[in-house]
Amino acid sequence: MKTLLIPVDFTDTAENAVNFGAAWCKRYDYTRIILLKTFYDNIFDQIVLSAEYAVNQDYRQQERQDVLDHLESLRQRVASRVDKDVAILTVVSEVPMLRAILDTIRDEKADTLLLGSDNYNYSSGSIVAGHVVSIAKVSPIKVLVVPAGYTYQPVETALVPVDFNALQPLSRFSHVQTSPTWGDTKLLVLNVDPEETYLHPDETFREKEENLHTYLQDFSHELHYSNEPDLLNGVRQFIQAHPVQLVIALPGKHSFLYSLTHKSISEAIYKNAQEPVLILK
Repeated sequence: MKTLLIPVDFTDTAENAVNFGAAWCKRYDYTRIILLKTFYDNIFDQIVLSAEYAVNQDYRQQERQDVLDHLESLRQRVASRVDKDVAILTVVSEVPMLRAILDTIRDEKADTLLLGSDNYNYSSGSIVAGHVVSIAKVSPIKVLVVPAGYTYQPVETALVPVDFNALQPLSRFSHVQTSPTWGDTKLLVLNVDPEETYLHPDETFREKEENLHTYLQDFSHELHYSNEPDLLNGVRQFIQAHPVQLVIALPGKHSFLYSLTHKSISEAIYKNAQEPVLILK
């Protein structure tokens, strides 16, 4: 039972992510979508209530009911966009966003976490988007980051930046191909090599190439090289010349998002905000 988890906060960015998720679910044979909303992001939960800052409890109760009504409306909209046999569930939580996500992943055995992301020149005020980096760091399952305003497109071509010093993370692709529809996707594998070793490959270099092809033997793929000194710039330039519908980021110290413990993850997401980024785990 494949399950897609989408945290929501009712901003444009989050609701765009939900729309994307409905199309993604249909394409890749998910059987459940879970919409998660936490009440903890309410400002009233972050101050000490006192006589001076008294809050009408009826108002808070009505506000809570409004949230539940909005969540149900969103659930019905998603249900109308997917096949009838796909279950659309809602989960509400009283704990902070990060803990709520981890609890739901554990309790519902989710396979993929989908997050809407703002970028450096647009902000919807989304709480989810504001915590993309923190969430991506700790998520035990793969994370799909969808940029604000991006409309779903079938993934005909995906970019996979790699480092020849760390090819083992490519084994994660054995967990990706759980739907025959991935067979329709061509992987453009990019090695950013400022020293231009690829122009005069030695035996060791050729062995690494062969290893890469072995890891991806079940996928249609092409290997490309860039001599750009900066990895992220190399990726951006490549995307400009080779349009893709998805960037697939591998875990590990030498990966495109090296990232998962360093500030470059935010830079990587923002600089690639025009395309969704799938972070494998």
